[in-house]
Amino acid sequence: MKSKLIEKEEVKYKLTALDRCDRCEAQAYVSVSGVSGELLFCGHHYNKVEDSIKEWAFKIIDEREKLEKNSLTGSTN
Repeated sequence: MKSKLIEKEEVKYKLTALDRCDRCEAQAYVSVSGVSGELLFCGHHYNKVEDSIKEWAFKIIDEREKLEKNSLTGSTN
């Protein structure tokens, strides 16, 4: 029986631990770009405004999956 080598695709994230939520200064996991500029949100605050933001945003980078990934691996970043 042949063993298969499974390659993990490394995900490249745009937001880092230095990016902070514009509402509360927690780590930002979502970047929203609109005509007038960019807003950064933590997961909590993006959840609150997600529906209304989608009406005017033209680019949304949502990296909230890092929260789940970090809780599963025990990573602090």
